[in-house]
Amino acid sequence: MDSRALDINARWCGVSTQVLMENAGKAVAGHCLRYDGIAVFCGNGNNGGDGLVAARILKDNGKSVTVFVLEGMRSRLNGLNLKRLAGKVKVVELKSSDDVPDLSGFDLIVDALLGVGFHGKLREPLAGIVGRINESRVPVLSVDVPSGFKVKADKVISLHESKLEGAVVAKIGIPKEAELYCGPGDVYLALPERRGDSHKGDYGRLIVVGGSRNYVGTTTLVAEAALRVGVDLVTIFTPSYAAERMPFNPNLMIHPLRSKDHIALKDVPEILDARYDAMVVGNGLGRDEECRKALKKLFSENKKPVVVDADALSIMDKEWINENMILTPHHGEFKMLFGVEGSGRTVEKNAVETKATIVLKGPVDVISNGKVTRLNKTGNPGMTKGGSGDTLAGITAGLLAQNGNLMNSACAGAFLNGLAGDIAYGKLDVSMNATDIIEHIPDAIRKSREVIKDD
Repeated sequence: MDSRALDINARWCGVSTQVLMENAGKAVAGHCLRYDGIAVFCGNGNNGGDGLVAARILKDNGKSVTVFVLEGMRSRLNGLNLKRLAGKVKVVELKSSDDVPDLSGFDLIVDALLGVGFHGKLREPLAGIVGRINESRVPVLSVDVPSGFKVKADKVISLHESKLEGAVVAKIGIPKEAELYCGPGDVYLALPERRGDSHKGDYGRLIVVGGSRNYVGTTTLVAEAALRVGVDLVTIFTPSYAAERMPFNPNLMIHPLRSKDHIALKDVPEILDARYDAMVVGNGLGRDEECRKALKKLFSENKKPVVVDADALSIMDKEWINENMILTPHHGEFKMLFGVEGSGRTVEKNAVETKATIVLKGPVDVISNGKVTRLNKTGNPGMTKGGSGDTLAGITAGLLAQNGNLMNSACAGAFLNGLAGDIAYGKLDVSMNATDIIEHIPDAIRKSREVIKDD
């Protein structure tokens, strides 16, 4: 799991990032104690903060320490730990690689410039600074990973788990629950930050395929939930009878299909011809034989990510499942589709066999892609009311249209749906409805981001 997401989930579990950083610094310092003259290179983020803590601990242990810090904006904890060094350790600010002195007089270099969150090509001044480190011929210890995977490290201390072959792993106090249970860290992974130069459609186009004569409003719940997690455009593809009678919402686009009462084979080319990044299928679909035939064709020809929910789960065959799918069954639908009772073991087994991502809904949701199995415990008894599954499908599909990652979207979707339900239930008790869950999705995102930004 992504390191920053783990830190965020650990905060949700009650373990602060400050504690984790202190533990990381102690672990790094422990591997440096046989050296006397130590240069610590620190970036502006929390990887650099780990290095700053290590520098303080090494100085307290009588070592000669010089800290080299990049100029610029710092994370909150990075800035806090830099202030704690004032008057204790020599600190050199690096504006360019020319500010790096001859390093040959040091016994060890600690590289805490960049962590696993960095992607892309090193730019100046970092590229030049890394070049000076590599030219020094002084032993190098990297924190978590060699910065930009360009530093020639003699030793790597990976925090919590190994990030590359040969690294020494240091446990820093991240609780098992942070990895097992979904949390705000999963929201961080699934919900992209909006850029200033964004355009309409940059954050996903979702199509909702469902509805029928007997279930007119269901797809509206799905679509409205998807909009609340930030997807740019949502279009509902539904039979003409349902399209003409749907609750009006000016934020949604409605595409009436040629079929009147139920989706049929003739509608599939029209659906697949749409412009979309992800699809959600099944809500209010009905269980007509024509629907089943259309569903089989749709699944066989669709190549994009799709969330499969509700009636689609009841009428499809296991053989139709593929690696593009997130399935969101409750226990009855799971047994109907897979022929066994739902449990952690059977969810994981069927995810392996089908290559799909499965979300088994229950008091504790079980989520697996066959490689990783997670649990989600947000949610409450008030969410037994009709429509809460539709909101889950919409939230998950809305995230999927933005990021394209099935497992991240499934975990964040389950967490946010349950958290929005918890907030609504706390205000409304048994009076809560599915529309109340939708109304409180922004509160769930805001609460998650408060944890995310608490660095």
